[in-house]
Amino acid sequence: MARRVFDPADYDIPLSREEFTDRVVEQFHALYRDSLSIDELLLHPSEAMHFCDLVRRKFAYYGVPDNVILRVMIARRKSGGR
Repeated sequence: MARRVFDPADYDIPLSREEFTDRVVEQFHALYRDSLSIDELLLHPSEAMHFCDLVRRKFAYYGVPDNVILRVMIARRKSGGR
């Protein structure tokens, strides 16, 4: 079964997917600077859940699940983004 493409509008977020990803990635860099990579974050599930909670609270993305928040960061890394 193919995974559905994430659309922020599905969660009532008035941003493009790119803008949503930018916000999440910028928040990750602001919190962890150069101390933790996304791969290392995923090796620490409780820290990853904490990060996702912070993102949801900061931007009021209350309905966005952890896997969506983490997946957009992985996709950005895989695409060679910052």
